[in-house]
Amino acid sequence: MGKPVPRSDAIDAAAAGDARAIEELLREQHAHVIRYAMRLCISPEDAQDATQEVLLALSRSVGALRHVAALSTWLFLAVRTHCARLARRSLRYVLIADGSTLALEGDSPEEQLADRQLRHVLSIVLSEVDPAHREVILRRDVLGESAAEAAGGLGISVDALKSRLHRARSEVRRRLLAALRSPRAAS
Repeated sequence: MGKPVPRSDAIDAAAAGDARAIEELLREQHAHVIRYAMRLCISPEDAQDATQEVLLALSRSVGALRHVAALSTWLFLAVRTHCARLARRSLRYVLIADGSTLALEGDSPEEQLADRQLRHVLSIVLSEVDPAHREVILRRDVLGESAAEAAGGLGISVDALKSRLHRARSEVRRRLLAALRSPRAAS
């Protein structure tokens, strides 16, 4: 096989359609993508799904990338987009701060059952988190507000919002995973 191709050369070769270079690029980026996805998705399963979708999308659109920095940015944005889509699909119901609800269910009976079970667990988890964390999660991850919109609505700076969102996601992820692992979550 020979010496490994430098990253910029590998990207150039992959962008030119070299199947071997595309395969090497995907293999090389897998660890980065899964790491992003594990931070941004709400469950390990969603992280795995997002990773597969992002790597498939990368294999199809690598020709549009021109340099290493573009790859890193593209991967992060793609992971964020896929994790948000998976969260909206999986978490079709949330408790809003004023007590109103958004309720949509899956198409099949199996999806509806899974959605109801997840809604129950999520409602408990969201009710237990700090109200400031709950609101930032709802604004950014469920309602899809931009950082500026959410920060403005909360009366805080964008930097403060990002810090609060990081803490909020960590808390919700930790609590949700613990709840889903608990035998009580299945009932």
